[in-house]
Amino acid sequence: MKRIEITGLIVIGLLLFFRVFVGMQLHVLLRILLVLTSIFYLWFGFFLFNKLGVIDLFHRSARKNLSPFKITSSIVAGFVYSVSFISIIHNLEFYRGMHFLTLLALLLNSLLLAWGGYLTWKESREGVFLKPLFYRSLIFTVLFLGVWVTPLETRLNLLYKEHPSFIEAYKAHMEEPDDQEKLQQLREERSAFR
Repeated sequence: MKRIEITGLIVIGLLLFFRVFVGMQLHVLLRILLVLTSIFYLWFGFFLFNKLGVIDLFHRSARKNLSPFKITSSIVAGFVYSVSFISIIHNLEFYRGMHFLTLLALLLNSLLLAWGGYLTWKESREGVFLKPLFYRSLIFTVLFLGVWVTPLETRLNLLYKEHPSFIEAYKAHMEEPDDQEKLQQLREERSAFR
């Protein structure tokens, strides 16, 4: 499971770098990998963070190391990281609700960071388990804090410099979000690079 996670995150990092600095040629692949990674964390976070395989649940010796704290922490962390990747998708696509999801992911990762940091600082057994989650949450917290403080126009120009008509359609829609004509224009512009 760990290799799948590391490989997926490296590929996503490379595709994000390509998306920002080169262009949108691999945008669909990036979106698919972000969705699959979100699903991976949601479904397999428990196994990943407890260093178990699905088959290990049938072995009593593997289950002995599990505690209610480890079970709860790994499931919650899987959910938080899944929401984080969904938020990244919304921020790349400039979907409605991206600001809410950014704040939600920032809040959830900050809480996980504070919880893991406190237990690590106390040097408890639980802190040792949460240390890898602490570093993941630290990365996500910095990322979402950076997204939150970066002006919307800067992000639009960075991600959609090849599509100025999309930038204009998005700005026009944000000025009058209830205008159905501007919403339809935004949808048409967005469909040009799907």
